[in-house]
Amino acid sequence: MTIQTIPLNKLTVAEGGNPRRSMDAAALEGLAASIKADGLLQNLVVRKDGRKFRIVSGERRYRALSLLAERGDIEKEYPVPVEVRGGLSEADALRLATVENIQREQLAPMDEAEAFATLLGEGASLEDVAAKAGVSVLTVKRRLALASLCDEAKALVREGEFSLSVAEALTLATHDQQRAIIERLEQDYHYDADDIRGMLTREKPAKSLAIFPLEQYTGTFTADLFADEDGTFFDDAEQFHRLQAGAVEALAAHHRETGAAFVEVLTESYAPWWQYREAGTEQGEARGVVIHFKPSGRVEVREGLVRKDVRPSVAEATAQAPAAPKPQSEYTGPVVRMVNAHKSEAMMDALLADARKAKEVAVIQMMRGIRYNGRVAVDAHPALAFFAASDKPPVSYSAIERTAQEFVAALGLEGGKRPAYARPSRGAWDALLNDDKSGSQLYAAVKSLSDTELEQLHLLLTVLAFGQESMEVLDTIDSLFNQVAADLGVDMRGRWVPDEDFLTRRRKDQLEAIARESGAVSRLGKLKDYTKSKLADALSRHFRRCAEDDTTLSADLRERGRDWLPGAMLFPAVTSDVPAPEAEAVEDADEMEEPSDIENDEEEYTQAA
Repeated sequence: MTIQTIPLNKLTVAEGGNPRRSMDAAALEGLAASIKADGLLQNLVVRKDGRKFRIVSGERRYRALSLLAERGDIEKEYPVPVEVRGGLSEADALRLATVENIQREQLAPMDEAEAFATLLGEGASLEDVAAKAGVSVLTVKRRLALASLCDEAKALVREGEFSLSVAEALTLATHDQQRAIIERLEQDYHYDADDIRGMLTREKPAKSLAIFPLEQYTGTFTADLFADEDGTFFDDAEQFHRLQAGAVEALAAHHRETGAAFVEVLTESYAPWWQYREAGTEQGEARGVVIHFKPSGRVEVREGLVRKDVRPSVAEATAQAPAAPKPQSEYTGPVVRMVNAHKSEAMMDALLADARKAKEVAVIQMMRGIRYNGRVAVDAHPALAFFAASDKPPVSYSAIERTAQEFVAALGLEGGKRPAYARPSRGAWDALLNDDKSGSQLYAAVKSLSDTELEQLHLLLTVLAFGQESMEVLDTIDSLFNQVAADLGVDMRGRWVPDEDFLTRRRKDQLEAIARESGAVSRLGKLKDYTKSKLADALSRHFRRCAEDDTTLSADLRERGRDWLPGAMLFPAVTSDVPAPEAEAVEDADEMEEPSDIENDEEEYTQAA
C-alpha cells in the first residue's frame, strides 16, 4: 500500500458513493476540532477520475477538512494523505466504502440497513456482514427488513420520526400501505408498532383487493351504504382466497408466457424487495416479475426487476421479516380455519354413524340453542360452507352432502323457487336449513316420512349444526367437541391426506420438519435443494402415494406416511404452545444417504435447480 499526498482542492466526493446518508453536525464539528489540534491521523482511500481524485472511503474526514478550509483554519491546498486505488469499478468502490463505514463507526440504522443490503446483494454471507459490523446475525436480518421500506418511510427513519419498532412493523405493508399509514400519522393519528402490525396482519379481504372477475364470487358482501370498494368486504373469506390464489397463478403464468426472465410469487406478509433492483437501460439484463401475494389477499406486482447477486442461503434466511416481537404462530389463520373445517366435518360424518351419540349432542344443542320467537334455530356449521365451492371436497363433506341430497328429494325441496333477495344455495345441506320454506308445506312433507326416515332426518339436522365452536382458533382443551370425538374414536388419518392446500401454506422450515417426521426425506434427498413450492408439491405427491398404498414404496414408508398427522389435526389439537404430554423426539434424517432409486422418481419428485 503506497500513501501519497493530494491537495484538498483536488479531492471530490463520489456521487452516491457513500452509504452513510446521515452525518451528525456535532460529530463533524468534533472531528474537525480533532484534526485541527492533532492533524489527520488516518489516510483517505481515493481513485483517479480525470484531473480529480474521487473519495472511496473517508468522506467524513474530507468534510471535516473542508469545514476547516472554509473557516480559514487550513489552506485549500492542504496536503491530504491518501491511498490511490487503481482499476476500481463503481461496485468495488461502493463495497469498500460500505465496509469502511461499517468497521470505523456505528452507522445510523437506516444507513446500516442499506449498507448491509449492498454487501449481501454482492454475494456476502450473513455471518461475514455480522462479523464486520460487530453485530449479531439477527440484527443484520432486522436491519435488512428496513431496506425494503419505501423512500418516504426511510426518510422518516433517518430523521428520527419513526422508532425502529414502528419501522419494522411497516415492513409488513406494501409501499402504498406504508404511504397511507405515514399520511395518517402526519394527521396526528397515534399508532404504535403493535397497532400497525395488527392492522396489517388482520386485514379483511376488501372488494378492492380482488384481481379476479367479481362474478366468479358466489357469496355475499358486507358494506357501509356510503362506502366505496375499500369499505365493502367479502363475507366468505375462504372463497375469496381460493379465487384470488387462482388469479395469482394465472397472472404468473401470463408473465411467464410473455417472456419474463423469471416470475416469483412471494406469499409471506413481508417481501424482501432489497434483493431486487429496477432494470437499467443496459441491453441483455434478465428482467423478471415479482408477485407479492400477502396472507390478507392483497396482491402487489412489480415488473422489470433484476435479481441481485444474493446467496441462496441468505435469501432463504431473510425471506421473512424478523420484526415481530412475539414468536410466529405455528399455524396461520387460513390454516387454522382449514384444519377446523376438516375436523368438524369428520365429526359430522362420524355422528351420522352413531345415532345414540347424535341424540346426546342434539339434546345439548337444544338446551344451549339460540331462540328466535320461541323456537330453536338450527344453523349450519361454518365448516360446511368452507368446502362448498371446492373442486375436491374431503370425503366427509361428500358423505354429508349425499345424505342431505336424499332428504332434499324426499321432502320435495329440489328446484324450489327462492326469493330474489336470497343468496344462492351452497348445497343440499343449505337447502334443508334455509328459512324460505312454507311451514305448512314442510309439515305435510315431513308427515309423509317413515319413522326410520324421520329418525335419520333428525340425526342429519343435529350433525349439520355440530362442530368446533370457533373456526378461528385451534381447540386445545377438554371441550365438548373433543370429548365427543374421543368417544367416537374419530381419527383424521383415515379421513384426510396432507394435500397442497395445507402444505403450500406451511413455511419452508415446517415443510422440512414434515419431510423428516413422515420419513419422506429418505426419498426426497437433500431438503435444502428444494424451493418451498417444489417441496410442498413433492410432499403432496408422497402422501398421496402412501394413502393409495403404492407398492413401489416400502411397506414401512407407506405406513409412516399414512400415520403422519400435524398436531393441529388431533383431538384436542396440539401446537408448539400446547405440546403433547409425551412428544417423541424425531431423528433428524437430513444426513441420511440418498437411496439409489431417487433418480427413478424424477418426474414425481422434481427438485429445484
